[in-house]
Parts: sequence; C-alpha cells; structure tokens
Amino acid sequence: MRLYILIISLVIFLSGCQSYIAYQITKPPEKFGSTIYQNSIFASGTQIQYCDSEDNCLDFRFISPKDIESYLLDGNTLSLSFIVGGSTEDDVFEYQFTSDNLPSNSSSGLLIIFPGYGVDSLIYTMQARWLSHITGKNVIVMPASNQYDKFRFGLNSLDVLINYVNKENYTDISLISYSMGAIAGVELASKLNISKHILYAPMINFEAALNTIANLSHPIYSKLLGDDYINEVAVKIIEKSEVPLTKLAILSNLNKTPHARQTYIFSSNADKVSPYNGLLTLNNPKVSIYEVKDLNHIKMVSLISKQQRNVLLSLLDG
Repeated sequence: MRLYILIISLVIFLSGCQSYIAYQITKPPEKFGSTIYQNSIFASGTQIQYCDSEDNCLDFRFISPKDIESYLLDGNTLSLSFIVGGSTEDDVFEYQFTSDNLPSNSSSGLLIIFPGYGVDSLIYTMQARWLSHITGKNVIVMPASNQYDKFRFGLNSLDVLINYVNKENYTDISLISYSMGAIAGVELASKLNISKHILYAPMINFEAALNTIANLSHPIYSKLLGDDYINEVAVKIIEKSEVPLTKLAILSNLNKTPHARQTYIFSSNADKVSPYNGLLTLNNPKVSIYEVKDLNHIKMVSLISKQQRNVLLSLLDG
C-alpha cells in the first residue's frame, strides 16, 4: 500500500513538475535595458499600441530613419555597440551613425523583425536602428513569442499587424525572422504580399530544440528527467497554446510555394538548437539555404558576424 501511495505521489509530483517547467519556459523574459534606453526614441524607437478593435491590440516598436535624421544633420553622432560573450573572447557589433552615412533616399519600404524566443524584443531595436539607417526603411520590431499575455509561439495578433500594414499602405515589405520567430514569419508570409523573407536559425522542431536547450543549460536535470519527459513538457506547452501543429511545421510550410517572392534561410553547422542538417529535407527551388560555419545559436540570431550583416544588406538591397 505504501509503495502504491509512493508511486501515485511520484506521478503527481512529476506531473506538477512538468507544469512548472512549462511555465518557466513560457513566462516573459527579463527586461532589457534601462528606463532611459526604453524611453529613448534615438535608441529604441517609438512604442506603438495599435488596435483594430477595442479589445484587439498589438504593442510593437517602430523605428524610422527620420527619428535621428535632424540630430545627425546638426553635426551630432550616435554609436551602437552590442557585445556577445564567447568562450574565448567577446564578439562586438559596432556602428557609428553620422550625417555622412545617412541613407540617400528614405524608402517607402517596411522591415518587420520577429525575434527569437526567450529575449526581450527591445534588444532587437539596436539591430532595427542600424537596418533603418542603412536601408532607409521603417522597421517594426514585434514582441518575442513569450512576451504576450498568452504563449502562442508568436502567432498572437498577426491579424492586427496585417490591419496596420494595410492601413499604412506599405507595398514593399520584407521580413527577418529569428529562431522561434520563424513560425510567425512564415505565417505572415502566407497572408501578406512579402518581397523577401530572411530566416536565421529557424526553429524547425520545437521538441528537439527544447531538449537541446535543456541539455545545454541544465545537463544534470535533463539527464535525470530524460528526453521523453522533456518531450511531454513540449506537448503540454503546445496543447496549452492551442496552436495547430500544422502552424509549427515550418519545413512542411516552406516546402509549399512560399508567399514571399524570395526566401532565404541561414543556418549553422555549429548551432545545436537549429542545426543546418535539419533543413536537408527542404525541397523548394524558391527557397535558398545557406550554411554558416562555426556560429552557435546565440551568435546566429544576434547578427554578430560582419559577414552575416553584409550578406543581409546585399539581400535587402537586391
């Protein structure tokens, strides 16, 4: 009888543990940046709340080249510096904004950035400011997938975003999707006329990615619990999100004719979360896949490589 009670107690404990782990995975990330940074239009753009009805709203960051144009034309400069820690040395993404490198023409185009999972999307406003300045386009930074009231893999409020884009009459629209952000990016590309969709380290299998993250961040606990246990946590998260599995099947959706006129995927052989070899079953001549050497997942989604940034700019310009 005691053994029976112990087994029941263990099952209840493990089930509760799964719910706890699921919550820890989907809870909002830590805030990025100081209040000064968050409120600085120069640094992080404008916080916009757009509603297409009283109870259907979307909060996003809007970055425009016009935000800093007059400041730079007065002879001032701005500096961007972003550091990603490495095992041997830090990698740095630096750029200086001056009147000499202002875009020659302000474009009517729009870039939409879908951040990856687990970070405050505010961190991507640095990238957005750089992209806006170089390309002359307006940039929208969407919330990360776990920054909404309910975790739905970033698919929340896409209808509101579409309403906003159509209302502003944008015609030249490109997407940049990182990791889990690829789910929302691929979905949006099926609903809007997208010129280019550029994906970095797309998360093609949520269960496999979750197991890898668990093994990398908590190797002792993940080994103790086992892959099957983490897979059950992944199933709980998917069920609670109420997102159909077809929406998470990025490879299957990309194997269909993409709605973006041009689709590019960058993946690294050193990225254990979104490995390059996972894309080898992708068979669509309208999707171009590029293998990046020796960059882990964090470096892939941070654009820390100068070569990555140069290729991105050439794709957006082409």
